[in-house]
Amino acid sequence: MAELEVLWLTLGLVGAFLSGSIPYSVIIGRLATGKDLRNYNIGNPGGFNAVMTYGIPIGLTVIFVDILKGFIPFMVLDLVFRNTATMGPHTIWYKLILILGPMFCILGHNHSPFLGFRGGRGSAVFIGTLLWMNPLVLICFFLPFGLMIGVMKVPTRVSSFFTAIFFVPAALFMPITSPWAMTILTDWVLPNALTTDGFLFMTPFFIALGMWLAWLPRLAPSLIAALKGEEWTLKIGEGQKFSEKFDETKKSDARED
Repeated sequence: MAELEVLWLTLGLVGAFLSGSIPYSVIIGRLATGKDLRNYNIGNPGGFNAVMTYGIPIGLTVIFVDILKGFIPFMVLDLVFRNTATMGPHTIWYKLILILGPMFCILGHNHSPFLGFRGGRGSAVFIGTLLWMNPLVLICFFLPFGLMIGVMKVPTRVSSFFTAIFFVPAALFMPITSPWAMTILTDWVLPNALTTDGFLFMTPFFIALGMWLAWLPRLAPSLIAALKGEEWTLKIGEGQKFSEKFDETKKSDARED
Protein backbone atom coordinates (compact mmCIF):
# COMPACT_ATOMS: atom_id res chain seq x y z
CA MET A 1 0.00 0.00 0.00
CA ALA A 2 2.89 2.37 0.74
CA GLU A 3 3.95 2.26 -2.91
CA LEU A 4 0.79 4.12 -3.91
CA GLU A 5 1.36 6.83 -1.29
CA VAL A 6 4.98 7.23 -2.39
CA LEU A 7 3.78 7.61 -5.98
CA TRP A 8 1.27 10.29 -5.05
CA LEU A 9 3.83 12.08 -2.89
CA THR A 10 6.34 12.03 -5.76
CA LEU A 11 3.77 13.32 -8.26
CA GLY A 12 2.76 16.07 -5.85
CA LEU A 13 6.34 17.23 -5.35
CA VAL A 14 7.13 17.11 -9.07
CA GLY A 15 3.96 19.10 -9.75
CA ALA A 16 4.93 21.68 -7.12
CA PHE A 17 8.41 22.04 -8.61
CA LEU A 18 7.16 22.40 -12.18
CA SER A 19 4.44 24.84 -11.14
CA GLY A 20 6.99 27.00 -9.36
CA SER A 21 9.42 26.81 -12.27
CA ILE A 22 7.18 28.49 -14.87
CA PRO A 23 8.93 31.86 -15.52
CA TYR A 24 5.89 34.13 -15.65
CA SER A 25 8.07 37.22 -15.22
CA VAL A 26 9.84 36.48 -18.49
CA ILE A 27 6.68 35.35 -20.30
CA ILE A 28 4.53 38.31 -19.24
CA GLY A 29 7.31 40.82 -19.91
CA ARG A 30 8.01 39.52 -23.38
CA LEU A 31 4.34 39.45 -24.33
CA ALA A 32 3.70 42.94 -22.96
CA THR A 33 6.90 44.78 -23.90
CA GLY A 34 9.12 42.48 -25.94
CA LYS A 35 11.83 42.82 -23.30
CA ASP A 36 13.56 40.03 -21.41
CA LEU A 37 14.13 41.41 -17.90
CA ARG A 38 17.17 39.16 -17.50
CA ASN A 39 19.01 41.66 -19.70
CA TYR A 40 18.09 44.70 -17.62
CA ASN A 41 18.98 46.25 -14.28
CA ILE A 42 19.92 43.52 -11.79
CA GLY A 43 19.24 40.75 -14.34
CA ASN A 44 17.08 38.76 -11.94
CA PRO A 45 13.87 37.17 -13.35
CA GLY A 46 11.84 38.15 -10.31
CA GLY A 47 9.19 40.62 -9.24
CA PHE A 48 11.42 43.46 -8.06
CA ASN A 49 13.40 43.53 -11.29
CA ALA A 50 10.10 43.30 -13.20
CA VAL A 51 8.96 46.53 -11.54
CA MET A 52 12.22 48.27 -12.43
CA THR A 53 12.27 46.92 -16.00
CA TYR A 54 8.61 46.89 -17.04
CA GLY A 55 7.15 49.57 -14.77
CA ILE A 56 4.75 49.34 -11.85
CA PRO A 57 1.58 47.95 -13.55
CA ILE A 58 3.32 45.03 -15.26
CA GLY A 59 5.75 44.54 -12.41
CA LEU A 60 3.00 44.27 -9.80
CA THR A 61 1.16 41.84 -12.07
CA VAL A 62 4.27 39.66 -12.14
CA ILE A 63 4.57 39.81 -8.35
CA PHE A 64 0.89 38.88 -7.93
CA VAL A 65 1.23 35.91 -10.30
CA ASP A 66 4.39 34.76 -8.50
CA ILE A 67 2.56 34.93 -5.17
CA LEU A 68 -0.13 32.71 -6.68
CA LYS A 69 2.65 30.31 -7.75
CA GLY A 70 3.20 29.62 -4.07
CA PHE A 71 -0.38 29.90 -2.85
CA ILE A 72 -2.21 27.70 -5.36
CA PRO A 73 0.11 24.64 -5.42
CA PHE A 74 0.24 24.57 -1.60
CA MET A 75 -3.54 24.88 -1.45
CA VAL A 76 -4.05 22.04 -3.93
CA LEU A 77 -1.59 19.73 -2.18
CA ASP A 78 -3.11 20.46 1.23
CA LEU A 79 -6.70 19.89 0.12
CA VAL A 80 -5.99 16.79 -1.96
CA PHE A 81 -3.91 15.01 0.68
CA ARG A 82 -6.17 16.19 3.51
CA ASN A 83 -9.25 14.61 1.92
CA THR A 84 -7.71 11.33 0.80
CA ALA A 85 -8.45 8.41 3.12
CA THR A 86 -5.00 6.82 3.16
CA MET A 87 -3.11 10.12 3.10
CA GLY A 88 -5.31 12.35 5.25
CA PRO A 89 -4.53 14.28 8.43
CA HIS A 90 -2.44 12.53 11.06
CA THR A 91 -0.62 10.40 8.46
CA ILE A 92 3.07 10.75 7.67
CA TRP A 93 2.20 11.38 4.02
CA TYR A 94 0.17 14.46 4.85
CA LYS A 95 2.98 15.86 6.99
CA LEU A 96 5.55 15.20 4.28
CA ILE A 97 3.57 16.88 1.51
CA LEU A 98 2.90 19.93 3.69
CA ILE A 99 6.58 20.31 4.57
CA LEU A 100 8.16 19.37 1.23
CA GLY A 101 5.55 20.83 -1.18
CA PRO A 102 6.32 24.52 -0.49
CA MET A 103 10.05 23.75 -0.54
CA PHE A 104 9.82 22.22 -4.02
CA CYS A 105 7.69 25.12 -5.24
CA ILE A 106 10.32 27.63 -4.12
CA LEU A 107 13.12 25.49 -5.54
CA GLY A 108 11.29 25.36 -8.88
CA HIS A 109 11.03 29.15 -8.99
CA ASN A 110 14.63 29.72 -7.94
CA HIS A 111 16.14 27.00 -10.16
CA SER A 112 13.81 26.83 -13.13
CA PRO A 113 14.67 24.21 -15.78
CA PHE A 114 13.07 26.57 -18.30
CA LEU A 115 15.76 29.15 -17.51
CA GLY A 116 18.77 26.85 -17.39
CA PHE A 117 18.12 26.10 -13.69
CA ARG A 118 18.39 29.76 -12.83
CA GLY A 119 15.54 31.86 -11.50
CA GLY A 120 14.35 34.55 -9.16
CA ARG A 121 14.97 34.96 -5.44
CA GLY A 122 11.72 33.22 -4.46
CA SER A 123 10.35 36.04 -2.29
CA ALA A 124 6.89 36.20 -3.88
CA VAL A 125 6.50 32.41 -3.93
CA PHE A 126 7.59 32.36 -0.31
CA ILE A 127 4.90 34.93 0.53
CA GLY A 128 2.25 32.90 -1.29
CA THR A 129 3.01 29.70 0.61
CA LEU A 130 2.94 31.47 3.97
CA LEU A 131 -0.37 33.12 3.05
CA TRP A 132 -1.94 29.69 2.75
CA MET A 133 -0.32 28.27 5.87
CA ASN A 134 -0.65 31.16 8.32
CA PRO A 135 -0.73 34.90 7.49
CA LEU A 136 0.34 35.67 11.08
CA VAL A 137 3.67 33.96 10.43
CA LEU A 138 4.00 36.10 7.32
CA ILE A 139 3.57 39.19 9.51
CA CYS A 140 6.36 37.85 11.73
CA PHE A 141 8.48 37.85 8.59
CA PHE A 142 7.54 41.32 7.34
CA LEU A 143 7.91 43.22 10.62
CA PRO A 144 11.62 42.44 11.24
CA PHE A 145 12.27 42.59 7.49
CA GLY A 146 10.84 46.10 7.30
CA LEU A 147 12.75 47.15 10.40
CA MET A 148 16.04 45.88 9.01
CA ILE A 149 15.75 47.50 5.58
CA GLY A 150 13.96 50.68 6.69
CA VAL A 151 15.69 51.57 9.93
CA MET A 152 18.90 49.56 10.08
CA LYS A 153 19.57 49.92 6.31
CA VAL A 154 20.43 46.23 5.95
CA PRO A 155 20.49 44.99 2.31
CA THR A 156 17.15 43.44 1.34
CA ARG A 157 18.30 39.90 0.63
CA VAL A 158 20.54 39.92 3.68
CA SER A 159 17.49 40.97 5.70
CA SER A 160 15.58 38.03 4.23
CA PHE A 161 18.39 35.75 5.39
CA PHE A 162 18.10 36.86 9.01
CA THR A 163 14.30 36.95 9.23
CA ALA A 164 14.37 33.20 9.91
CA ILE A 165 15.38 34.10 13.47
CA PHE A 166 11.88 35.52 13.91
CA PHE A 167 9.31 33.84 11.66
CA VAL A 168 10.49 30.21 11.94
CA PRO A 169 10.23 30.03 15.77
CA ALA A 170 7.00 32.08 15.61
CA ALA A 171 5.37 29.25 13.67
CA LEU A 172 5.63 27.08 16.79
CA PHE A 173 3.39 29.40 18.81
CA MET A 174 0.59 30.39 16.42
CA PRO A 175 -2.72 28.90 17.65
CA ILE A 176 -4.68 31.20 15.31
CA THR A 177 -4.45 30.45 11.61
CA SER A 178 -6.35 31.00 8.39
CA PRO A 179 -9.73 29.17 8.34
CA TRP A 180 -8.70 27.35 5.17
CA ALA A 181 -5.64 25.67 6.74
CA MET A 182 -6.78 24.64 10.22
CA THR A 183 -5.69 21.03 9.75
CA ILE A 184 -2.08 22.15 9.40
CA LEU A 185 -2.12 23.30 13.02
CA THR A 186 -3.80 20.23 14.48
CA ASP A 187 -2.14 17.32 12.71
CA TRP A 188 1.10 17.35 14.76
CA VAL A 189 1.37 19.09 18.11
CA LEU A 190 3.56 18.60 21.15
CA PRO A 191 2.58 19.46 24.72
CA ASN A 192 4.25 22.54 26.10
CA ALA A 193 3.42 24.14 29.44
CA LEU A 194 5.01 27.47 28.47
CA THR A 195 2.32 28.42 25.93
CA THR A 196 -1.21 29.56 26.73
CA ASP A 197 -2.78 26.80 24.68
CA GLY A 198 -0.32 24.21 25.95
CA PHE A 199 0.96 23.10 22.55
CA LEU A 200 3.80 23.57 20.12
CA PHE A 201 2.68 23.37 16.49
CA MET A 202 5.31 21.28 14.78
CA THR A 203 4.04 21.13 11.19
CA PRO A 204 3.97 24.93 10.65
CA PHE A 205 7.43 25.12 12.22
CA PHE A 206 8.92 22.60 9.79
CA ILE A 207 7.05 24.16 6.86
CA ALA A 208 8.55 27.57 7.67
CA LEU A 209 12.00 26.09 8.26
CA GLY A 210 11.84 24.08 5.05
CA MET A 211 10.84 27.10 2.98
CA TRP A 212 13.71 29.11 4.41
CA LEU A 213 16.16 26.29 3.67
CA ALA A 214 14.87 26.13 0.08
CA TRP A 215 15.36 29.90 -0.12
CA LEU A 216 18.83 29.76 1.42
CA PRO A 217 20.89 28.98 -1.71
CA ARG A 218 19.62 32.23 -3.26
CA LEU A 219 20.14 34.27 -0.09
CA ALA A 220 23.57 33.11 1.07
CA PRO A 221 25.45 34.55 -1.96
CA SER A 222 23.87 37.92 -1.20
CA LEU A 223 25.18 37.76 2.35
CA ILE A 224 28.66 37.05 1.01
CA ALA A 225 28.32 39.88 -1.54
CA ALA A 226 27.20 42.29 1.17
CA LEU A 227 30.26 41.47 3.22
CA LYS A 228 32.34 42.30 0.13
CA GLY A 229 30.45 45.56 -0.45
CA GLU A 230 28.91 44.32 -3.72
CA GLU A 231 25.27 44.06 -2.59
CA TRP A 232 22.42 46.39 -3.51
CA THR A 233 19.95 47.63 -0.95
CA LEU A 234 16.68 49.52 -0.74
CA LYS A 235 16.92 52.62 1.46
CA ILE A 236 13.59 54.20 2.30
CA GLY A 237 13.40 57.80 1.12
CA GLU A 238 16.67 57.59 -0.79
CA GLY A 239 15.73 55.42 -3.76
CA GLN A 240 17.38 52.23 -4.93
CA LYS A 241 21.14 52.12 -4.45
CA PHE A 242 23.09 49.79 -6.74
CA SER A 243 26.60 48.56 -6.28
CA GLU A 244 26.08 45.07 -7.68
CA LYS A 245 28.31 44.21 -10.62
CA PHE A 246 26.52 44.08 -13.98
CA ASP A 247 27.83 42.47 -17.12
CA GLU A 248 28.38 44.52 -20.25
CA THR A 249 25.14 43.36 -21.93
CA LYS A 250 23.02 44.66 -19.09
CA LYS A 251 24.89 47.96 -19.07
CA SER A 252 24.35 48.38 -22.81
CA ASP A 253 20.69 47.39 -22.73
CA ALA A 254 19.98 49.65 -19.79
CA ARG A 255 21.48 52.63 -21.64
CA GLU A 256 19.53 51.88 -24.80
CA ASP A 257 16.19 51.52 -22.97
